[in-house]
Amino acid sequence: MFRSRLAAAASIALVSSALALPGIASADPVTILSVQSGHSLVLSADGLTRVAVGDGRIAGVVPIGTSQLVVNGKAPGHTTVMVWAGSHRSTYEVTVTEQALDDIARMLRGTISEPDVQVISFNTSIVIKGTVADQGHFAALSDIISRFDKVTTASKYTVVNAVTVAHPLGSIQQEMAALPGASDIHVDPDGKGNVIVSGQVHDAVQEEAVMQKARGLAGAFLSTDGKVIDRLTTELASQVDVKVYVLEVDKTFMNQLGLRLQGANVQSVNPDGTFTYTVVPPSFLGLESPFSAATVPGRALTVGQFTRQTLLAPTLDLLISQGHARVLSAPNLVTLPGQEATFLVGGSIPIPVSQGFGAVSIQYKDYGVKLKVTPTLLGNGNVQAKIDPEVSDLDFANGVQLNGFIIPALKISQLSTDVITQSGESIILGGLLRRVEQKTVQKIPLLGDLPILGKLFSSTNYQNSSTDVVFVMSPTILSR
Repeated sequence: MFRSRLAAAASIALVSSALALPGIASADPVTILSVQSGHSLVLSADGLTRVAVGDGRIAGVVPIGTSQLVVNGKAPGHTTVMVWAGSHRSTYEVTVTEQALDDIARMLRGTISEPDVQVISFNTSIVIKGTVADQGHFAALSDIISRFDKVTTASKYTVVNAVTVAHPLGSIQQEMAALPGASDIHVDPDGKGNVIVSGQVHDAVQEEAVMQKARGLAGAFLSTDGKVIDRLTTELASQVDVKVYVLEVDKTFMNQLGLRLQGANVQSVNPDGTFTYTVVPPSFLGLESPFSAATVPGRALTVGQFTRQTLLAPTLDLLISQGHARVLSAPNLVTLPGQEATFLVGGSIPIPVSQGFGAVSIQYKDYGVKLKVTPTLLGNGNVQAKIDPEVSDLDFANGVQLNGFIIPALKISQLSTDVITQSGESIILGGLLRRVEQKTVQKIPLLGDLPILGKLFSSTNYQNSSTDVVFVMSPTILSR
């Protein structure tokens, strides 16, 4: 015990005298050492003059001559060893670890092949630090570390993964920089499975081109519900001007379609046996006997009390006359990309809605010509437009009578489409029709009533009244 106290006093005296000596150069950077308990390290120290150890219970220091120093590990812990050699002073941070912990650290060092990754043991922990190239290398390293979980858990040791990734998104940053005007674009992970795209671009078209590229490249780096987040700013503000023309095409036309049975007066008989004739209205003789013969060339055909007197000359009739068109409305809809623009040519009808306990409220329902359009800019400068036109009209015939008032129903024609056009190119939508049709059937008595064959002996006149609403839209990109 006396010798221990004497050694400790000598160590303190050596430290005190060393601090009091003038002319000692500034201390060198601290060197980290790790040694197992019961093991030793040999340090080179040419011109060794003094040695000091912070806690002799953790590590022991034995000078060997004036050129070497032996550090012995005694018990797990940390301490400091200072060595004076010539005009220099060296400081060592010594960590004494248990042998089992060092064995695990040694196995990790032998397994990990990353050149810039180190494995260091402290007390009951193993710290893995350094840098890997990209996310793929980090995933492989994490997989290796996870295989030691059972060993470290059983030994009550902790493995800390402090490795950082130099390029978390691989070569995405370099590929994004190759886009025109995207040299200042930054692509970074947010640590939650998302990818953030930031920087400045010229306009909304270039912004969409950058985002499309980023979405295509970042798929492998997103989590299951991860997103590519747009944090780009634009130098110019972009809007979409949708010029709309709403045309009403009124059609009132006559269609006469069918087989007409007409008469033919024979003018002459041709050498080949055919006839030259003129078309005349058919004429029939009413005879008492159904088997009387005709008085003109050709064999008689009798049906009931009617006998054909002339040759047949059937013709097919088709007559169509069209109406005119007018412009219902021609609005200009200016909206931001991705925002919906609407307009209505028509009105609103009040609809009573029961609120219970005899209370009634009024809600208004729009009717007429209505359009909803949502334009979106694409990276190549085109415009993608979601279009929802609707044409509705009041229908009193199918309305509901309430308290002496008739609440009309609505006849609605609507469609929805999604199209892509160039800026300034027109989109035409039609086919929203209302049609009222009348027909008059002319038929030969008895013959026109025959099943199946009767259609051949009738002629039908159609009277159609219809309205076709046509939308003509031209989206144009505006930047300022």
